[in-house]
Amino acid sequence: MNRSRLSLIAAGAMVALWLGPISSARDLSYYLPPDVDYDPAIPIPSSVLGFQVGEWHVRHDQLASYMQRLAESSDRILIEEIGRTHEQRPLLHLTISSPENLSRLETIRRAHLELTDPTSDAVDTSQMPVVVNLGYSVHGNEASGSNASLLAAYYLAAVLGDDIEKLLSESIIILDPSLNPDGLSRFAQWANMHRGQVLVADPDHREHREGWPNGRTNHYWFDLNRDWLLAQHPESKARLAQFHRWRPNILIDAHEMGSDSTYFFQPGVPSRKNPLTPERNVALTADIARYHASALDEIGSLYYTEETFDDFYYGKGSTYPDIHGAVGILFEQASARGHLHETPQGDRSFAFAIRNQLLTTFSTLRAAIDKRLELLEFQQNFYRSAMQSAAKDEIAGYVIGDAGDPARFRHLQELLLRHQIAGHPLKETLVLNGTRYEPSRAFVVPTRQAQYLLIRSLFEKRVDFADSTFYDVSTWNLPLAFNLPYAELSARNARPELFGPELTEVQPSVASHPATAPGAALAFEWDGYYAPRALHRFLAAGVKARVATKSFRSGSEEGGKTFAIGTILVPIGIQEQTSDELLQLAATVAEQDEIQVHAIDTGLTSGGADLGSPSHKPLSQPKIALMVGGEIGAYAAGEVWHLLDHRHRMPVTLLEQERLSNLNISNYTHLILVDGRYRKLPNGLGEKIYRWVRRGGVLIALQRATRWVDHQVVDGESSATHSDAANNKLEDEHAAHVRLPYDQYETRRAAQLISGAIFEVALDTSHPLAYGYRNPKLPVFRNHETFLSPEDDPYVTVAAYSPEPLLSGYISSENLNRLRGTSAITAKREGKGTIVRMADSPTFRAYWYGTEKLLMNAIFFGNIIQDTDRPPRSRDVED
Repeated sequence: MNRSRLSLIAAGAMVALWLGPISSARDLSYYLPPDVDYDPAIPIPSSVLGFQVGEWHVRHDQLASYMQRLAESSDRILIEEIGRTHEQRPLLHLTISSPENLSRLETIRRAHLELTDPTSDAVDTSQMPVVVNLGYSVHGNEASGSNASLLAAYYLAAVLGDDIEKLLSESIIILDPSLNPDGLSRFAQWANMHRGQVLVADPDHREHREGWPNGRTNHYWFDLNRDWLLAQHPESKARLAQFHRWRPNILIDAHEMGSDSTYFFQPGVPSRKNPLTPERNVALTADIARYHASALDEIGSLYYTEETFDDFYYGKGSTYPDIHGAVGILFEQASARGHLHETPQGDRSFAFAIRNQLLTTFSTLRAAIDKRLELLEFQQNFYRSAMQSAAKDEIAGYVIGDAGDPARFRHLQELLLRHQIAGHPLKETLVLNGTRYEPSRAFVVPTRQAQYLLIRSLFEKRVDFADSTFYDVSTWNLPLAFNLPYAELSARNARPELFGPELTEVQPSVASHPATAPGAALAFEWDGYYAPRALHRFLAAGVKARVATKSFRSGSEEGGKTFAIGTILVPIGIQEQTSDELLQLAATVAEQDEIQVHAIDTGLTSGGADLGSPSHKPLSQPKIALMVGGEIGAYAAGEVWHLLDHRHRMPVTLLEQERLSNLNISNYTHLILVDGRYRKLPNGLGEKIYRWVRRGGVLIALQRATRWVDHQVVDGESSATHSDAANNKLEDEHAAHVRLPYDQYETRRAAQLISGAIFEVALDTSHPLAYGYRNPKLPVFRNHETFLSPEDDPYVTVAAYSPEPLLSGYISSENLNRLRGTSAITAKREGKGTIVRMADSPTFRAYWYGTEKLLMNAIFFGNIIQDTDRPPRSRDVED
């Protein structure tokens, strides 16, 4: 496109302006800088899309098609597919630079990575390009970012002149047009299907009231902007690999916020910076902010900084770079929630939102060029300084044990490798703090490496904070999340001879299994992470299985094995399957689930219960329903769905909240109610569910769902929950006639929130819901203010918070006092069924591997729990 063509389009725009809200079409002159020339050989977005940018919401397939066309048409762009989403949409990265730079891209990349190697000699940065990563719309329904990426890519491919030549020769630009293709496509469908020829700005218009679960999340309803550190999803894994291939100097993360706001860019709230982030990062962020302010001032857009958003949690796109010697920048544009939206500042168009995102993309690139040498120097100094700090640190490393679970152990190692953290197998036995760490079952993470600061972030226990307000979680200790034993290594303990060769990849272990059919039974213990998947394989194949509620010993006193409670037994003689079919299932379990399967040749044990004992309870294949929709928390529902479907390959029926009262729930053995609001459920549904439980159903309620269960399913007075500690505190102060300054309200209220902290519970390891746990001390994650009251029946509390429960993170002293000793998990028999209450999510963000088995136990063993509230009676046994 040349300048005259742009002028003609601008003239046509006057007609669109005169038509008003009948059309939201804006041509390129609305978005792009004036008085520059464009290469006519480069296709403009509308030539591929069939509409102007901002006129309709772009679908991901349209976005990908245009990016492919650009790459085919321009020698400034290389495009690659770096992965696929859960729904198999391609994850695309565009590398944009001068043709000369692209021709020697690998040389530039390797030279750039030397900046992050603290052991390398001083790197000459005088001619080195700065690396900028442009990331858009990690929340799919914050779509102005991805739509702006169309214009950013076109501009970088097509604009002509000295300025662009300088920009491209001095930078490598990595453009990620859609960080969340599945969510973007879901939202585009919603917004477009409700768009009329006449645009409606009314906030109550259905276009602006997106249906559950909305397009914010990925396929399994996870917030991908919390997954940078946790890396549990294919989008994040692919993105992390690319991040570490380049280690950019600047990364932008384009978001949207509430429609009534304006535009935010960092710096965030100064007091809520992570203390591991260097001050130089803050200063550079503030310097770059002036470029954004200038760009938005030029068009009169309102904006703000240093409020609302913080930089504490390193698991977000705008903060993960901060712990890697880079500058992460969050952009938050007030959303149009569709195509046109009423706001206090007047009607906001989608095109306006796109333009702001585009302008701050351009201002970022201008700042990157002007501050190229400063950014490169900062990155090099960051890693050198980190290495110097590591050398002075009394903690020289961490040793982590496998807790008898090779799968959980492997997943932690994989996560560390994704973050380029070096680990080594332990070569000698260590005993630290009473825990024994053995070779082949432990590994060591030395702190004296380039990722020292990130390692500190992942392993530290922090309970002291400069601020009591958190935009997200206050802690994310990985060994606690995986419930794996770990210990700090002093310089004296971290001897080089302890370390095996550095791990470069981790392979799943292949457990052993019988080669020939045993005489009595197959057996596997419940410690392994994938033991529930293994059990499901057997039950789904129609195999009859039992669970041992008492330990027993098989074989001779000298050469036998003691099996713990929770062991799964597959008696050979009662099966309809052939021995070969059972052995094949055992082989699959050993190879794919990392579960060792044992052969037991006689039903007569050498200790404990014999194989025919009534203490070994028969198990049945669960048919699970998960309540979704309405006011149910999509994150919480997605976590459970992901665990069952993706991890354990178990079918789960997603039941709409609104339809539950009309459905025959007797078709299901289990009903799971996750965190959410249950205000709009129809009258009588609680009674219906209670009758279902009495007939044998297992009801599992998590977090705030326990309130509704207590008040609507069972007698609320006998099993009440109390919650909203912050409100209780404010009510107490009001009752005492305490006067407080008005401007302290938000701060004091935020201080009473439990945004995300780690606590210790005392677990009853004899209880079926605790099978597979050998240690009665269990770390759990809590991010809410719902508390379970103690039960009258002393046997129903599976887990209770310890007297000093805080392990890491922030909690107010008032909430800590309320939490001490309260129930964390209860399981109570009701008729032939069971009601399980869990105060906290056992599946938090899919990385809290250590507590996920609690939910699986409730599913597989919830119906074997005895009624401990019945009065004693004589045994129905005759001599």
